[in-house]
Amino acid sequence: MRIDIAVDVGGTFTDLILRESGGRVRSYKAPTTPGSIVDGILDGLTLIAQSYGIDRPALLARCDKIACGTTVATNAILEGTYARTGLLCTEGFRDTLLIREGGKDGPDAIRIAMDYPEPYIPRHLTFGIRERIDSDGGVVTELDEGSVLDAIERLKAQKVEAIAVCLLWSIANPAHERRIGELLDAHCPEIPYSLSHYTCPTLREYRRSSTTAIDASLKPVVRRAVSELEGKLREAGLQGLLTLVTSSGGQTSLQEAMERPVALCLSGPSAAPEAARTSIAAQGAESCNAIVVDMGGTSFDISIVNDWDISMHREGIIAGNAFSIPAVEVNTIGSGGGSLATVDAGGLIHVGPKSAKSYPGPACYGRGGTHATVTDANLVRGFLDPESFASGTMTLSPGNAEAAIKADVADPLGLGTEEAASLIGFTVEQDMVAAIEEFTVRRGIDPREYVMVVGGAAAGLHAVPIARELGMKTVLVPATAGVLSASGILVSDIKSSFSQSQYTTSETFDFDSVNAILSSLEARAAEYLTGMNVAPADREMQFTAEARYRGQVWQLTLPLDGARIEGEEMLEALVERFHKLHEKTYFVRGTDAIEFTEWSVAAIGRLKTGPLDHGTAREADLAGHSKGVRQVYIRELGGQIEVPVYDGSKLVPGTRVAGPAIIDQPLTSIVLYADTMAEMADNGTVEITVG
Repeated sequence: MRIDIAVDVGGTFTDLILRESGGRVRSYKAPTTPGSIVDGILDGLTLIAQSYGIDRPALLARCDKIACGTTVATNAILEGTYARTGLLCTEGFRDTLLIREGGKDGPDAIRIAMDYPEPYIPRHLTFGIRERIDSDGGVVTELDEGSVLDAIERLKAQKVEAIAVCLLWSIANPAHERRIGELLDAHCPEIPYSLSHYTCPTLREYRRSSTTAIDASLKPVVRRAVSELEGKLREAGLQGLLTLVTSSGGQTSLQEAMERPVALCLSGPSAAPEAARTSIAAQGAESCNAIVVDMGGTSFDISIVNDWDISMHREGIIAGNAFSIPAVEVNTIGSGGGSLATVDAGGLIHVGPKSAKSYPGPACYGRGGTHATVTDANLVRGFLDPESFASGTMTLSPGNAEAAIKADVADPLGLGTEEAASLIGFTVEQDMVAAIEEFTVRRGIDPREYVMVVGGAAAGLHAVPIARELGMKTVLVPATAGVLSASGILVSDIKSSFSQSQYTTSETFDFDSVNAILSSLEARAAEYLTGMNVAPADREMQFTAEARYRGQVWQLTLPLDGARIEGEEMLEALVERFHKLHEKTYFVRGTDAIEFTEWSVAAIGRLKTGPLDHGTAREADLAGHSKGVRQVYIRELGGQIEVPVYDGSKLVPGTRVAGPAIIDQPLTSIVLYADTMAEMADNGTVEITVG
């Protein structure tokens, strides 16, 4: 028997899912180990080996591939632990990272409630280089190599660990950036660097500078982490392929990830919508419009699937720092099982964004945590079985949870412990509703027309109240909900993107230049897929352009029919496609000329995974899988009530469970409120109808 394993390293738990050669899948969780994520992965692999009755080397000897989603890049930015980095820019532009976009509306706009962020690279590590290229690529001022060498020596004296290079209009002519790269190779070969025309060939100066700065700063961090990951896994016995998941939701090689580490910034959450799409397809659905939510221990991630297409964008932001790379569109807030509940001086309750993380964790973990969290509240409410948490790998302490909630919330507000726990749950659910509305309603998406797909160990506990608040009628809890992102990684394809800037308009379209760029991108994509050992029959290339009406600030990503735009007829079809896309997105169809600013290709290697077998039981009835009853606190039903509990891993497909009730799964639990009905699907998905 051969196996593949997918891993998603979260802030609290490391999720693992294994697929046997016959299609059978198994899910596992292990606590994330701070400081060395690979130790948590190895602990998870040990759990898998024990479940098969073998040791870890024997397990890894059977493993053809491990695909890993990692938060190493995200955490480095959030925690400020990235490398000490210098920036070389065109003379006169040292303050680009400080001025940002001048307060323009957008994902990095500065709100009055926030302190103005410090520049990602401080000014004293930013040096202006004498050179100038105009927007047409013409050389206005030749590169002064003396100023480059002087800056290099000063950066070496400052003991920088990485260097970012972002020159004005290098996207039109990268000659000066390339020459600086040669000088860096010659005079400080030990220091990694990033060139903006390669890392982020986008039009906006701040976005390009910020993305390049982030990429350079992550290179030492990611290289160390990837080297440790590969080294320890190989030492443990892995002989198969090892890949990492990028922000675009696809797998790539370790070398590619180390060369462009900015592509790892949203590594884990990017795979959740693929898991949702795969689960819906397995049910034989004809359409797929889904709001995907993934609630782990630290965060609550939201993504969208529209008519089978996963919503993508190029405008990521972490800790106030923007980066522009193709990525699955994910909105993340600090609402997870480990989110801390506090009461401020005015008597208002807050939940998150601070988290107890994996260590010390919620008070109920018994690892030294003393503050109330969402997990503590759910335990006190009776939603969790303290003896079977995380598939029985942990035993929770109700006494610790009660003490923490009493001290942090109940006593300050003059409430009973259970009522305080219910208030914690209500508060975090309102935060989640607000985040979903921000991501949908404010963009013209009506949640009532979508199904909600939930994942993460805690999402099933809160899904029904959230859906009810949003007016959603259907909630889907996949069989792999407890490890949703990991299951998305398991079925994700090989994928990487390549881009190049070239400005032209629909009125004076430069066919020769555009087609030359598309041909060059096609060659780069083919070379990448060859390096990833993707057979020609399994390759796909998706070409796009960044386009806008004349005078607009923001572009839309416009799909192309192929790698060439031949003649006026194809151009007219492309223009009409943009009109329709703009009308669909903004409900307005313009008449102005269209500006094209950037051309891209997504290189995709389709992996033939086959159907997944979740091992759903088919031989027993509902009564045969009752786990008895449990006392739970549901305020809307009058407080403390008794509800039936069922073992969801053994329920027969077609079985219906009416709320109020609890369905316990190995790695998650589902709370059914009054006026809800759950039905088991053939693929192990629990479909909840919200009344």
